[in-house]
Amino acid sequence: MSLLTLCLTFFALISSASNYPNKTIRLVVPFEPGGSSDITARIVASEMQKTLGQTIIVENLGGVGGSRGSEVVTKSSPDGYTLLWGNVAPIAINQHLYKNLNYDSQKNLIAISLATIFPNVLVVQPGLKSNTFASFMAQSKKEFSNLTYASAGNGSSTHLAGAWLNDLLGSKWLHVPFKGGGPALLAIASGQVDFYFSAIPSALPFIRAGKVFPLATTGKVRDPSLPNVPTIAEQGFPQFEVINWNGLFAPANTPPEIIQQLSKSMMDALVSPIVKEKLTAQGAIAMPMKPQEFSKFISEESIKWEKLVKLAHASIE
Repeated sequence: MSLLTLCLTFFALISSASNYPNKTIRLVVPFEPGGSSDITARIVASEMQKTLGQTIIVENLGGVGGSRGSEVVTKSSPDGYTLLWGNVAPIAINQHLYKNLNYDSQKNLIAISLATIFPNVLVVQPGLKSNTFASFMAQSKKEFSNLTYASAGNGSSTHLAGAWLNDLLGSKWLHVPFKGGGPALLAIASGQVDFYFSAIPSALPFIRAGKVFPLATTGKVRDPSLPNVPTIAEQGFPQFEVINWNGLFAPANTPPEIIQQLSKSMMDALVSPIVKEKLTAQGAIAMPMKPQEFSKFISEESIKWEKLVKLAHASIE
């Protein structure tokens, strides 16, 4: 690209930033419809439309553990009209898991704000004899080579959470990966697999219907949607914390003025009582962060998940 072209592109971006937004915004969710990322994106985007004064179209581009849609955004024009609703997988895990990833989440994307956090919940199939985390640990030690745990796929946060607890307990559970959280939950509900570290929003309908039983959550404090379910941290493993999260991102080189405007709109949406109520009903907690705070959060998450990927010996070509 010539110097003239670079200059023209720069001034075009500056000009577009001054009257941003003046057309529809595309928000890419790098997962299939109906999951926790898709649901939370639509809740927050609906509120952001009011302050931005433009329609936000949510587009689902699933595949490759969230990397397909994320890569599309990194290669989009940095004008604020194509954004990413990223989560822990494509932002903090996949760079350590996939050998041939075509983007760098910390170099090719700008963090705008953390949106929601929600821990996983350890759920067991109805036929398992354990109805508390303590009895589960006892059963695990007694039948350490016979228990099986599902995951949403090799290298997913649900897989790595299981691998971490497996290591802490000194067990030898058999990992059974599925193609997504939905199939994994169905396998637990039907008794095909013994337990699963599910994202809370996905597990709540199954828990409420009595199809799976919750033993413990994976945050530092109890989740508001499951107040009677203890955390693994309070069961004798204070270092154990596995949270899922969603946040808003823009392609690298998006003008600072646009990032600031999107950040303000996002923060306003997340403190809205209506949005907070809707998110809580989904088992998610609104957690707004300024761009600099969010960038630091991502760096820390990346370091943590890199260690867990190595612990699980997980790798995808």
